[in-house]
Amino acid sequence: MRLGLGVGIEDGVVEVETSLEQALRIRVVVNNKGAIIRFMSKSARLAFGLNAIFAWLGAIGSLTVDALGIVIVPQFGPSYFGGHAVGLAGAIPRVIDNLSYFTIWSNFLVAITVTMIYRGLSTVTTWFKVLRLSSLLMTTITMIVYIIILAPDANPQSWNIYTNLLLHYITPPVTIIVWLIFGPRKWINWSIVFKSLLIPIIYIIYTLIRGAIINKYPFGFINVVELGYAGALIGIGLVFSLGLFLLSVYFVIEKIISRST
Repeated sequence: MRLGLGVGIEDGVVEVETSLEQALRIRVVVNNKGAIIRFMSKSARLAFGLNAIFAWLGAIGSLTVDALGIVIVPQFGPSYFGGHAVGLAGAIPRVIDNLSYFTIWSNFLVAITVTMIYRGLSTVTTWFKVLRLSSLLMTTITMIVYIIILAPDANPQSWNIYTNLLLHYITPPVTIIVWLIFGPRKWINWSIVFKSLLIPIIYIIYTLIRGAIINKYPFGFINVVELGYAGALIGIGLVFSLGLFLLSVYFVIEKIISRST
């Protein structure tokens, strides 16, 4: 027992003692806080790891199914993706179509960013923060647009049932929940918000250019053949407005959570 003021170091815990009883109370509090921090760290790591697994399984699983022609998805119409030869003969165009869906872009972006967070980052750049927010935005749009607009006409078969669940119903909400609970926090400001729109804008430009060349589009609301450019731009504008709204919501949520922690 040490009487009076003293400093003890044991197991990495610094104790300032004025009495035995006070020293014990300080030690318990410090150790409990340390235990909580270690627990949260492990929980975050597990959450980001599962998030990455779901995203990789969905994206790579869908790509594999299309590449090998395991399931041939019926073409909605002549101006929609699909209509390729079965077997290896149609593998390359099927893969290109697969990689031209917004859903696949969003899932790969989620997979890459959460994997990097899971593995640990020595430095966090502005552009990684942009990619993190962009992946959150894109996967949220993927879920909302699919459930509200695309799901009623979708009829996934065989292995696509499982990839569809991962791509649209599992990875998006898991990504949102993981972000809400584990962040990382204080990564969002207005500069990051506006820069996070870059990849969606690139996707829109790519889709319109490719569509003008092959006369095929991934979705009805962006199908220039059916709607004309005016109609397609209206559809794009509505989805873009949804994106701006979601970014505003995430910005506000981030500020509220950051202030409370």
